[in-house]
Amino acid sequence: MRVIVADDDPDTRALNVRALSQEIPDLDIVEVSDPPSLEQALQLVPDLLVTDYDLRWIDGFALFETVRGSYPHCHAIMVTGTGSEDLAVRAMKAGFDDYVVKGRNQLKRLALTARMVVERGLAQRALVENRDLVLAELYHRLHNNLQIVISLIRQTEKSIQSEADRRRLSDLRQRIQALSRLQEQFYRSPDFRRVDFGGFLRELTSSLVALAPVPVTLESGLDAVDLPVDIAVPFGLLANEIITNAVQHAFADAQDGTLWVRLEREPGRVVLTVEDDGRGFAGDLRSAPAGMGLQLVERLAQQIDGEVVVEERNPGTRCRVGVAL
Repeated sequence: MRVIVADDDPDTRALNVRALSQEIPDLDIVEVSDPPSLEQALQLVPDLLVTDYDLRWIDGFALFETVRGSYPHCHAIMVTGTGSEDLAVRAMKAGFDDYVVKGRNQLKRLALTARMVVERGLAQRALVENRDLVLAELYHRLHNNLQIVISLIRQTEKSIQSEADRRRLSDLRQRIQALSRLQEQFYRSPDFRRVDFGGFLRELTSSLVALAPVPVTLESGLDAVDLPVDIAVPFGLLANEIITNAVQHAFADAQDGTLWVRLEREPGRVVLTVEDDGRGFAGDLRSAPAGMGLQLVERLAQQIDGEVVVEERNPGTRCRVGVAL
């Protein structure tokens, strides 16, 4: 682990470094005594900050805020000569793991406290790594299971005589495929709690347009937007319904068409716009022709407090979905 030791007194700094090195072997210790050395230390990734409270050029709290601004998971120990209760409370509220009062047993106490903080940090890091491995495996297995379900539905479609029943199964299969694409984005992501929604839409629109009954030109503008899982899943299924509806029905009476798909980040929200130059329909979702897809869009929008507006264009239809972040 890498440790920053900050103190403007070179003798005290040297004693602290020696105490830490003796107690915890293999530490990578970086000494900080002034702004240039701090700037150089912040080029690295510190795991622990050991700082004096009263430095001539900065105090320990401001130094900790500077380090935490770049490295939020860095642990910290304050070394103080006052030892007041108010300062101790303030340090703990600021996020310091512990504080050490300067005195006869300072070096021993500092070394033991640092060992405790380092061991705690290593344990937390191991927990995070194990959790991420488990999540990656779960996402991968779920993705594989969804592929099996999709394959079974496709095989069932082939054995059904009724065209209407085959269409219903096909719609179900496409919804599960959309969910499978989301799962794939989850386990590709470095943060399993968020998903690259723009990347998901890029794959989704390309695959759906390829299945259109007539040649459709796709025009897309997708901002880089990472969404948390609890928003990404219903929003992704909602996007699948709207785009599928446009691809399957907007160009039924045409020889070709154009589909515009945009994902834009606005202040406090993200907006999905799907627009076509097909035959369209007027009104909002409640006055639209009944269908499972449109009902599902409303229900999914309610789950994420989304606002859905469908407008008639001339020609075509524009559907906008705004979701607060």
